[in-house]
Parts: sequence; C-alpha cells; structure tokens
Amino acid sequence: MKRRQRSYVIFLILVFSATGARAQSTVGDSAHVAGLIAVAERFFTASRYDSALHYCQLAEQYSRRNNYRKGIAYAIVERTDILMDKGDLGAAEAQARQSQVIGAQLRDAQLAAITQMQLAQVRMYGGRYDEAVPYFERSIVYFATHPSRYAALAYNDFGYTYGMKGDLKNKADCLLRSVGVYESLGEGYDGEKAAAYNNLATLYYELKQPDKTIEYAKRSIVYREKSGDVARLSLGCCNLSQFYLGVDAEEARRYQQLCVKYALQSGDEARIIHSYVTSSLIASAGKDPAAAIDYERKAIALLEKSGRDPIMLSRRYIAAGMAYMHTDSTQAAAYFEKARQLAGAQNDKFNLRDLYYQLTLFYKSRGDFERAYTNYNRHILYRDSIIKDRTATDIADLEKKYETEKKDNLIARLHAAQEIKALQIEKQEALLAGNHLEAEKRQREIDLLSKETALQHGQLERQALEAKNAQQQLELAAREKQLQERQLKSSRTTRNFLLAGLVLLCIIAWFLFSRYQLKRKIQEQEALLAVRNNIAKDLHDEIGSTLTSIKILSEVSGRSLYKDSGKALAFIHKISEQSAAAQQGISDIVWAVKPENDKLENMVIRMREYAAQTLESKNVRTEIHIDEPLLGTVLDMQQRRDFFLIYKEAVNNIAKHAGASLVTVHIGAGDGRLRLRVSDDGAGFDTAVLRTSSGLQNMRSRAAALHGALDVTSRPGEGTVVDLQLPVT
Repeated sequence: MKRRQRSYVIFLILVFSATGARAQSTVGDSAHVAGLIAVAERFFTASRYDSALHYCQLAEQYSRRNNYRKGIAYAIVERTDILMDKGDLGAAEAQARQSQVIGAQLRDAQLAAITQMQLAQVRMYGGRYDEAVPYFERSIVYFATHPSRYAALAYNDFGYTYGMKGDLKNKADCLLRSVGVYESLGEGYDGEKAAAYNNLATLYYELKQPDKTIEYAKRSIVYREKSGDVARLSLGCCNLSQFYLGVDAEEARRYQQLCVKYALQSGDEARIIHSYVTSSLIASAGKDPAAAIDYERKAIALLEKSGRDPIMLSRRYIAAGMAYMHTDSTQAAAYFEKARQLAGAQNDKFNLRDLYYQLTLFYKSRGDFERAYTNYNRHILYRDSIIKDRTATDIADLEKKYETEKKDNLIARLHAAQEIKALQIEKQEALLAGNHLEAEKRQREIDLLSKETALQHGQLERQALEAKNAQQQLELAAREKQLQERQLKSSRTTRNFLLAGLVLLCIIAWFLFSRYQLKRKIQEQEALLAVRNNIAKDLHDEIGSTLTSIKILSEVSGRSLYKDSGKALAFIHKISEQSAAAQQGISDIVWAVKPENDKLENMVIRMREYAAQTLESKNVRTEIHIDEPLLGTVLDMQQRRDFFLIYKEAVNNIAKHAGASLVTVHIGAGDGRLRLRVSDDGAGFDTAVLRTSSGLQNMRSRAAALHGALDVTSRPGEGTVVDLQLPVT
C-alpha cells in the first residue's frame, strides 16, 4: 500500500513546530527539508525507489548538519514508508526505531504516534498480525483526538489487520473511523478516500451484505473519478461488477463494460488483462460460455504478446481449459497441455497443483477413470510438495529475518553510541561555557539514549529466543506433518477396507433383497393360483351341479312333452329356476373377484339388492343398518365371498320357510371382530330337531373358513336370529 502526496502535511508539521530563539532559522530549515521530502514523495509515487531514497538521504544530511532533529525524524519517516513499499521490512523497522528514539527525545507526541504506526505496519506487512495490534493501539491513543491523514491511514491499516485476524467487528469499526477522518478533512485526498471506501465494500462483501457492499463500492468509484486515476477506476468497476453477481445481472454487465472501457483508456496492460478476466467471470455467470472463452482468449493474447507474466498466462490457460471442458473437449485438452508445458518450464508448483486437479475433473467427466486417478495422484504430490517447501521457506525466512534484525539492531546501537558521544561532547562544551542547564539537558538525552540502547539489546535477545522457538515450532510442525501423513496413509488403508466391507454388505443386501422379491413373487403367484382354484371349485360345485340338473330336467321334460304336458311344464319351471340360480351364482363369483368391491360399503349395496329381489316379492319389509365407520372396512376376495354367501343363505331360508313380515340386518364391530346379525319375526323352528337340509351346515363351514363363529337362535313362533362374528384387521 503506497502512501502518496503527504509532503504538504510534513511541511506544515515542520514549519509550525518551530519555537524558541532559533524559530526563524528553523522555519528556513524546515522549508528546505520539506521540499526535499516532497521531491522524494514524487519519486515514491512513481515507484522510483532509488531516487526517492536519495532525496530522503539529502534531507537527513541537511538536518544533521544544522542539528535539526525533527527534520532528521521526518526524513527517516519517509524512508521507512519507501522501504516498506519495497518489501524490505527489516530495514524499515530499523529506521522506525531511529525515528522513535528522536521522537522520545523531542517529546513529540505526533512523531511518537507515527513511529508506533510504522512499527505496526512493518508487522502487518510481515503477516505478524498479533504483534501489530499493540503498536496500532498505542498509535491511535494520539490519533483518536488528533485527526489527520496519518490518523486515517492508521485506522485503515488497523482495520486490515483485524480483518486478517478474522475479527470483522473491529475491522468494520476501524474502517468506518478511517472514512470518518477522511470526510472530516474536507475536499481532497480523493484517491485515499476511494481506497478506504473500497476496503469497506470488501468488508461488507465478506459479511454477505450486498446492499452495503454496493453502496460503498459506488462511493469509492465516485472518488476514483474525482482523482482522475483511470487505472484504479477500472479496478473499482471490475470489483463492483463482481459485487453485482447474483444481485443484478444488468448492473454487473454495465460495470463490466465500464471496467473494460477504463482499462483500455488507461493503457495499463495489467488493468486490461484484469478487465478481460472479470468479463469472463461475468459471462460464465450469465451462462454465456462463448463470450467467456472469447474474453479468456483476449487475456491470453495480451499475456502471450508481453511474455512478462508466465505464471498468470499459465493460469489463464487453465481457465480457458475449464471454460471449454463441457463444450469442446479437444480445445480443453489443448489448453490444459499448454498450461502443463508452461507451468512445468517455470516449475510453478501452484499452477501444476491446480492444473492436475482440473484434469482429474476433466477425465472423470469423460468416464476415463484411470487418467483421472493418475492426475489426482499428481495433484496430491504437488500439494504436499508445496506444504513441505513452505515449511522450509518459513524456517529460512526466520533465520534470515533474525540475522537481518541482528545487524539492523547492531547498526542502531552504533548510531546510538555515536549520538551519545556527540551529546557528551556537547555537554562538556556547555560545562566549559558555564551553561549548566544545557549540560543537564544533554545528560538527560544521554541517559535516554543509553536506556534505548539497553532496551534494543534486550529486544535483540528476546527476538533471538523467539526465532529459535519459532524454528523449533516449525520443525515440530514438520514432524507432525509426517505423522499426519502416516496416519492419513493408515486411515486410507482403513477406509479401503471399510469401502470393501461396504461393497460386500451392499452385495449381500442386494442378494437378500432379490431373494425377498423372489419369495414375495412366489407367494403372490401362489395366492393367484389359490384364487383360480377357488373360482374353479365354485364353478364346479355351484354352477356345474346346477347345469347338470338343468340338463337332466331338459331331457325329462322333452320325453314328457307329448305324454304329460302338465308334468313337462313343471319341469320347464324348474329349469327356469335352476337357470336363474346359475346366473345368480355366476354373478356372485364375478362380483367377489372384482377388486373395486373390496370395501364393506359395496357389500352393503349388494346385500340390499339381494334382499329386494328375494323378499320384496313376498311382501317382507327389510331394514339394513351398518355402523358408519365400518363403511371403509376392506375385505379380501375370500372374506367378502363367504360373508355374502352366509348372508344370502340366511335371507334365502327366511324367504322359503319363515313366513316373516320384517327382516332386520345389522352390521357392527367390537373387540376387533366384524359382526353380522340377521333377525326375522317369522315362524321360527326348534334348533334341537335334526334337519336334513345342508344350509345351516354350509353356513357354519363358511364361518369356520373365515376363522369366525356362527350362532343360530330360534324358537317356534318367536322368529330366528343368525349371528356371525369374524375377525378383521
């Protein structure tokens, strides 16, 4: 993150802090130093670091010659920013320590706050976020009541640090404070305000709050437009286009077009490539693979032409392969191969890791599981290699950092020793001149520098211990990684056994299920066969005997037709009755077979019809009652057939023998049993008298077949009651 255009602020700090007898000369010194720092800032803004550092050196040398300590401090502050931007964090921290010593000597609260912020930034850019927090906290103690661009920058970077720690609440608080400080400063600072609002937009994007994300991203773009930075305006439009994904497709496309437009206006190749990549993403989200591929090819063309960023080109080859994966497998394979060759030539393990994972998906989608497995193994190898390389690099960085900090602290101690000697000389000169107050001041400065030197020495020892401890932790982490790999291998073996066992269980389950289905099919076939046998038996027993009787009667009536016409008519009348009985029997069998007659409700309808046909012609009134909840009761074919035949026999007996005027039929339930009660007010009979008729015996046989019970109660002159009870489920 670059700090730009702060020379005017430094000029004000230097000019208006001049006090005492040397105020007039100090104003001249501060103006000259601020001018040199302003030139350094311009070179810094253009990323010309060597020139910027040269003018910082001139500003420091001039300040030292004129014993202008505040000028020395702010020259070092500017140098610290440049070194941080270059990535030389060890040197940046050593410089910040020097300006911290001068700030303590001058008792300058603002300078002390700035150096605390810079020490925090060094740790932040080094990824040491926990260490950065206390330095930021000390800096904002001053900045909280002294708003300035430094304060806004401190809050912004403190918010970034909280974000990297995963503390989004404090990140939001710091970023809002940063924006508030920028707004309080009035006009200007447009580029910095744009960056602050963009950070807020990113925060709310992480919090899944699209409305605020888009609101702050739009504010950022407004300030980008004011600042005239077309390249960063393109970047802001790209971000806003992606923020609109899933929210408003039209706005996403509009800002994507602006992103491309401003990128082309800027002429910045990196921004143009970024705009094409964003456009590819928007096209993919809009289900337009052709447009996505077109933008990827444009980005690839620019990268191939420049040849400056082979790693980015390799990633674009992978993205193009992914875009072609489901539309043109030949093109996908070609781009994946280009990525493999380029990443292999660069030994780019990160791109090779991702490439082999995409190849795994590619071959898996085509059903080539052998190649998919081979590429997945390669992906795992590169992934593990990266982890090992990172561990080794972390250890090497720690050792390098320790050696650098050791040298920087040694240099700082030498500088401090030189300053102590210079102060001792100034003290002796003051004593010789009789200026005891000046001598006491120099002694206090000597004491302060001595304490700072001792403190730095203690910090060096502490840092050495921390480095050693960190190295031990990394070695321990490497051992743990090896242990985890062994455990992973063991778990894979266990997993394979479990998978094999699971497959075996699935096979056994399939076998048992197949056996169950076969058994059930056999049972269904047996049930169907039993139904057929019952139908055949009924046809033989009931219809067959009736037809045989009709045949005999027909022959007898034929022989008697000319001899005895009266007898022939009697036979013909019996034939008619037998035919009607046969027809009724067939009707009963067909009715019992039909599945739509399963419910008791249909049974009652059939019972009413039969009672009407049989009893109404004899002037017998019939009343049939059924408990309403039983209407939905389902009976299987055998149950409803035997149930109806028992009822039919009872009604038939009433019609033939009872001479009744009223028949009452009641169907009810209780104790899990279905009950049929048929009663009449007819002549009745003595149940103790043995009868030759087989009707009652047939009724009891059918009841037993239903696992039920039949009870017949009757007395001469008191009617008859037939009571059937059978179990139902």
